[in-house]
Amino acid sequence: MGPADGERRLVLVRHAKTEQVPGKVDHDRELLPRGVADARAGGAWVVEHGLVPDLVLCSTATRAQQTWQELAEGGGLGDVEVWHDRRVYNAYPDEILAVVHEAPAEARTVFVIGHAPGIPSLGAGLADAETSDTAALEALREGMPTAVGLELAVPGEWSGLSERSARLVGFHRWRGRQEAQ
Repeated sequence: MGPADGERRLVLVRHAKTEQVPGKVDHDRELLPRGVADARAGGAWVVEHGLVPDLVLCSTATRAQQTWQELAEGGGLGDVEVWHDRRVYNAYPDEILAVVHEAPAEARTVFVIGHAPGIPSLGAGLADAETSDTAALEALREGMPTAVGLELAVPGEWSGLSERSARLVGFHRWRGRQEAQ
């Protein structure tokens, strides 16, 4: 898999499973053991399928940063450039897209690690229904749980990415094995 010549890949990732602690600030919520396991499994999957990112655009929320850390751990991706950007935290699709537009042209594969509803809404808005994978579109329409990566093929520059200009080629749900506690 991975990007074909002339195409870029955008992988929109919803953070892995997190704690729900009454009174805890949303921005500071952390991954549960299941979330850690799922994110690590995602890292191994990413490497196995040739989707190693050149750049990661990551929400500043603790759970998003931990999701990337565990993806990197699971795939041995310690050398990937990461931009932590508050604009991705609980953002609207157009706000996330503005961050993607800033990605350097030489980056062939870009990951965005963020939150619902912005991440799945952005994926749905970018996907051209005529050229996208039917099963991936249907899965996205049914909802985007945690620890899922939407893989979009982008034909041009990041700065030109716009509504219906990409092809959804995959809906990847990563499941890891949780260690017994």
